Amino acid sequence: MSNVIFEDEYFKFVHTEGIGINNTPWKGLRVISKPLAYKHVIEIRLVPINDMEYNRTPIVQTYNSAYIARGMRSCADTLDDTKEYIKVLQDAVEFTETINKWLLTNN
Repeated sequence: MSNVIFEDEYFKFVHTEGIGINNTPWKGLRVISKPLAYKHVIEIRLVPINDMEYNRTPIVQTYNSAYIARGMRSCADTLDDTKEYIKVLQDAVEFTETINKWLLTNN
């Protein structure tokens, strides 16, 4: 289950929860790459503060910050693909800055 905190054209920042190992309930945050970010293998990842111990005690994950992770597609990009990649990457920088500001006051 996930509830949207905020989103834009390329990414979605959400509250999420589930049941983990040993039937341990957990809650946390996640950034979902939308199709164009997924196409260009651009992710925004969160840096957790606490380790999750799955001992049936409910876990609420907290985070220190967010960062951008990039991969490589297994094909040659056209010039238009490269322009698109740059646009998504610039947006990822702004989105990550917004997440980091949000984490300072809401985490």
